[in-house]
Amino acid sequence: MLTTTDIVAILKEVSADFESHSEELRQLDAVIGDGDLGVTVELGSKALREYLASPDEANIGQLLAKCGLQFNKASPSTFGTLLASAFMGAGKAAMGKEEIEIADLGLIADGAVDGIQKRGKAEVGDKTMLDCLVPAVEAFKKELAGGATPEVALKASLTAAEEGMKATIPMMSKHGRASWHREKTIGVQDAGATAMYYLIEPFVRHLISRIETGA
Repeated sequence: MLTTTDIVAILKEVSADFESHSEELRQLDAVIGDGDLGVTVELGSKALREYLASPDEANIGQLLAKCGLQFNKASPSTFGTLLASAFMGAGKAAMGKEEIEIADLGLIADGAVDGIQKRGKAEVGDKTMLDCLVPAVEAFKKELAGGATPEVALKASLTAAEEGMKATIPMMSKHGRASWHREKTIGVQDAGATAMYYLIEPFVRHLISRIETGA
């Protein structure tokens, strides 16, 4: 069982870890984009930490939605808007809940995917953050449905996220500024998918740690 307090604690750690990759993401984004992803990550992560220092919501759904709004308010870039849509979609799936089961994370993640797709109009294979997120969600739900423990399911989701991120390397970008470069994007790992991995990885790591320690 995860409470709002648990979610806040994990998201604080995730936002700090996410910000630590801002320069790497800036450099990667500059290869086929405008290089502003690093700034987006830095500003958005700081805004998240500031909000999570004293959040005003006991409702997990409202908390997630407000995280999205805070991130996008601090950095209203394309990535910021899509990530806000993910948080708001996730929040919608958890609306009214002050506690969730680990299995509920599948529904919440589905909400995040839906939010991104409705806003960005992209699909898996278009070389976007969805190429990292969707395989992670599917792997997590598949493992749980097969009777795996939460830890095994979470680790499977992380493996799938990494594989999905790397699978963007041979793809050609179809959305955003990167799509202007078309063939030049082939052979370059997608910055958005990489950023998504750097959100999933610390979330999984810190959640597993809390499960194993009973925190």
